Amino acid sequence: MDAKQRKEIEQECKDLIIAITQYGDARNAEKAVSLFAEDGTWLRGGKPYKGPAEILTSYGRGSKTQLARHINGGTMVTVIDDSHAEAVTYYMALHHDPKVEDAKLPLPFDPPFSMGEWHDKFVKTAAGWRFSSRETKRLFERQGGH
Repeated sequence: MDAKQRKEIEQECKDLIIAITQYGDARNAEKAVSLFAEDGTWLRGGKPYKGPAEILTSYGRGSKTQLARHINGGTMVTVIDDSHAEAVTYYMALHHDPKVEDAKLPLPFDPPFSMGEWHDKFVKTAAGWRFSSRETKRLFERQGGH
């Protein structure tokens, strides 16, 4: 594989990380789940989710009125071969629950909820690059939870 092909794979993986972050924050769980391979897994909140149905269920956790934003930090992608890659991304999660729908913005700026790393593995499928696995590793967490 040449340097151009390696850079293309790295960018496609970074694009997946940005997309899943924004789809999740926008509550578009179906689009987020579509970024996983059919047998993809996500270790999230210490619980494993496997396959589209379970991963979709994982998006139903928490309050429906909570607003969340995840800020992606540096991402390091390692291309294994032309069909496999891995990445680690630092993230920070901000949450606030006004307890009402359509709350007036701006909301109060609470301290970050958590800071950690996403450990991702990617596989090239017929539909393009997809997550084969994702593990959320919280390194720091605000006491009191969500």
